[in-house]
Amino acid sequence: MTVDYLSTLNSKGSGLNVTQLVTSIVDAEIEPAKALVNEKSSANELSVSEIALMRSRMDAVQGIFENAGNGGLYRAQSSSADIALRVTDEHALEEKSTQVAVTQLAAPQVLEFPNFDGADDTLAAGTITVDIGKWSGGTFTANQDVTPQSVTVTADTTLSDLAAQLTALDGVTAEVVDKGDGSFSLSMVSETGASNSLRLTASSSNLAAFDTTDGSSEVSAALNAQLRVNGISVERPSNVLEDVVAGAEITLRGVTSFDQSISVAKDTESAKASVEALISQINTLRNYIDTATARGVNGAEPGPLAGEPVIEAIKRDLMNFTTEPLNGFGADPVYLSEIGIQTELDGTLSLDSEKLMDVLDTEPEKFQALFSSTGSIDVPNMDVSLANGTYPSAGTFDFVYDDNTQTATLNGEALYGRTNADGQREFYRSTGVFEGVSVTVLDGVASDASVSLGLSFVDRVEAYLKELLSARGDVATKEAAYTERASGYRNELAELDERALLLEARQMEKFAKMEQAVTRLKSTGEYITSMMDAWSKDD
Repeated sequence: MTVDYLSTLNSKGSGLNVTQLVTSIVDAEIEPAKALVNEKSSANELSVSEIALMRSRMDAVQGIFENAGNGGLYRAQSSSADIALRVTDEHALEEKSTQVAVTQLAAPQVLEFPNFDGADDTLAAGTITVDIGKWSGGTFTANQDVTPQSVTVTADTTLSDLAAQLTALDGVTAEVVDKGDGSFSLSMVSETGASNSLRLTASSSNLAAFDTTDGSSEVSAALNAQLRVNGISVERPSNVLEDVVAGAEITLRGVTSFDQSISVAKDTESAKASVEALISQINTLRNYIDTATARGVNGAEPGPLAGEPVIEAIKRDLMNFTTEPLNGFGADPVYLSEIGIQTELDGTLSLDSEKLMDVLDTEPEKFQALFSSTGSIDVPNMDVSLANGTYPSAGTFDFVYDDNTQTATLNGEALYGRTNADGQREFYRSTGVFEGVSVTVLDGVASDASVSLGLSFVDRVEAYLKELLSARGDVATKEAAYTERASGYRNELAELDERALLLEARQMEKFAKMEQAVTRLKSTGEYITSMMDAWSKDD
């Protein structure tokens, strides 16, 4: 019960409960405004929770789509753990079986320079030149396509310093090895392959310990991988082979005692399961957004994100993805409906399994457009590749090469030039609409050409979701707007509380003055009454 101290202390006042009266006046003005703000704040908090839930669901779907890119029509298998097989380009695969026997693994050359007291031993000054080439019968033949490299040794250079300098060279790895017997050695390792052997030439006798021009210091020689492919002898400088099975990478892990089988075959049931899983994820996300943005007609409760134009736009975009053409996969665009994926009247997707199976059997390239992005070029001596995790514009574009400046453009966009590890000329973009695209001149010289870039359905949706969920994406922008709005509501409530205190103070001041006036009137009345009573007694 509220105690009205003002009225209690001033017993000759009006007798009204002033505190209760002032509270009622303040509440009558402030509480309706606070109720309205609290209602808006509660609705906003619900939207904040819902947009966070939407982010979580979209993030999960993005991860699933990212992994879906590993799904495909073909399955590559090896009968031996010594021969690993990995798919690198679904579009280049074809059903076939290949017999492979590994008789020798590729190996690097290993050099040892022993008899040092420690890693911090200082060396004599001079220069060490490193050539890359091939040793045969004690004779070294340098690779004319590789420029000799040198390191400069000063009187302050330690063995560890020299190891770091050598490792910085192309094709060389060096380290100081503690032998465990009180001595230390400098180890040098080349890249695998007989033609990647090393020859060190010291500039003076002071560094003679590091001179290998006589073939000394070799622990083991560099070797090529040797294998039989369908009975034909083949050599490669690396244990990773990309040119034996089209669209696949073979990694040699050990020598085999007899022929092993590596095969590529269609797996239609797994392909169908991948499509069904994809449809399920899209439908689940679509249904969730439908519920969150429901208008609440016919007395039903509206969704927490009802009327949000940004979320409605996301819903429309997802629907458009399922009906728009996929360009860059051939002369004609590919539509999901051709693969058996149908859009129902309510916007959800369904699968015509019979149609899908027919496509897998007769037009597998259309199925590949669902899962695997690709690039192609219409000249035989050039190749196009797309970097993982990039989403360039899809379509067919002109590649124009300027022989005078040795520069190139793609659809008018300037490309950067470089020479890759295989000595081939590459033109590429690392930013912009063609980010991740590389055009490689396999042999000869570059020429004008037509480049086709196909962005798969999975990659298109993944790129869209990644952009939505980025720090500057629509979802983050909407989250920021809701957060700012929540802060605004808190400020409004704080301002109403301050306004209530000011209003209460003003009302209390008014009633205090009223009480004073009433008290004076009562005192005057009592005085007059006393005088009249006295006059009556005198009469």
